[in-house]
Amino acid sequence: MVTVKNGIYPEIPLDAGQVQGWKDIPLREDDSLDPLIPLGPLSQEAEILMTSSLYFGEHSNSPYAEHSNKLEGSLLTLFARQSVVHRLLVAEQLLPAGHHLLVFDAYRPYQVQKSLHDFYKQKLREKYPDMDNETLESETQNYVSLPSMDLTRPSPHNTGGSVDVAIVKLDQAHEEELLQIRSHLTDVHLHIAKRVGMEMRLSAIMRRHARMLDFGTAFDHGGEKSALAYYESYYKSKTAAGETLTDNDMLACNNRRLLFGIMTQAGFQPYFAEWWHFNAPESQAGAATAGLDYATFGAVGLDESNRAHENTRLQIRQEALRLHREGDRAVARTARQAGILAAIRETGDPELVKDWPAEIIAPPE
Repeated sequence: MVTVKNGIYPEIPLDAGQVQGWKDIPLREDDSLDPLIPLGPLSQEAEILMTSSLYFGEHSNSPYAEHSNKLEGSLLTLFARQSVVHRLLVAEQLLPAGHHLLVFDAYRPYQVQKSLHDFYKQKLREKYPDMDNETLESETQNYVSLPSMDLTRPSPHNTGGSVDVAIVKLDQAHEEELLQIRSHLTDVHLHIAKRVGMEMRLSAIMRRHARMLDFGTAFDHGGEKSALAYYESYYKSKTAAGETLTDNDMLACNNRRLLFGIMTQAGFQPYFAEWWHFNAPESQAGAATAGLDYATFGAVGLDESNRAHENTRLQIRQEALRLHREGDRAVARTARQAGILAAIRETGDPELVKDWPAEIIAPPE
């Protein structure tokens, strides 16, 4: 059991999250039983989850927010299989008071997967010009799965069964403010204009005051220090030498144990190379880790309702950015715009993040 109050954290097994042979796990699909649904703003099932679409460049902490780094085909809305979203909600409830999940990525279109894969491989080639292509590909796939059009071997994120998450923490005053807004959002009869305004205020609380726990690396750090059990192995080597971890290293170790503990309790399978990545056991990667004989999550695409949700989110974002740019000259012409404008005048820049460290996926310098 994960108990922050008493400082009890389960150790992460050194072999946790091994996925050898996952592409050979047979698929028995039935997508109708587990559709993609949205997380975060305007989601009927998962509105309380905080999302920050890193590859879209939703917020200022994302290196992909810069125009030169834009990833074609990236989505503002994070989608995941319905059962995956339910597990995320369980994980959120398992966290200590004041702590919250922050979801950086979930379902990933093929186009985005290919861009990330090719980018990392090219950076690796530049760093190690003498490395043969087979080794380059193998090293790349530790951090970015091979994009695949083969329906029997989809990349994990393309199934909607993989998520990239971290944990953030609020102080008591802002936690109380957040919970109060959440209670209002439970009203199913809340007008869309008021809902959008409240969600923007909730987002502002998280973006400005929620501090990401120290996991030893930024999100998407592309080196060996990102390995799930890096600090466990480091701890054992230090102990064998009669030494101890520094306070900062022990903090990062415990924070990884906390994330590992709540996510595995919620039913996710870990991934050995990245502390932030977790798979549903219904995916091939998750099934391989869990020792299952088959998987049920194949490649999936957005349906009509998903696309409509994404379009609404994009429209609201465009309105918010425009109204923020116009400043004192801004005029709301609809009830929704009035809600957005009031929230912006109260909370400021809708993209600004204080402290959610993230990097472009690339080999470390």
